[in-house]
Amino acid sequence: MNRPFTLDNALKARLADLASRTQRTEDQLLDEAVRDYLERQDGRAGFLAEAEQSWRDYQADGQHLTGEEARAWLCSWGTPDEKAPPECHD
Repeated sequence: MNRPFTLDNALKARLADLASRTQRTEDQLLDEAVRDYLERQDGRAGFLAEAEQSWRDYQADGQHLTGEEARAWLCSWGTPDEKAPPECHD
């Protein structure tokens, strides 16, 4: 599916320069850019959905971890003293 769109002159020049330097076509670079953008946006949407669900869960039952508890657990990752995940509490 082709979807024409307009780039301003500065972006056109940058795209042409990058294509020349990387020995790739402008279409290849545009395809990669769109794929990267969509992957980031899909990840962001997933993160926001998970955060919203976490908020609904907290509102329903009050179970949580403090920031200090989460940081202590994360800081232990990869160390000889790696801790188990902390238990949620009221």
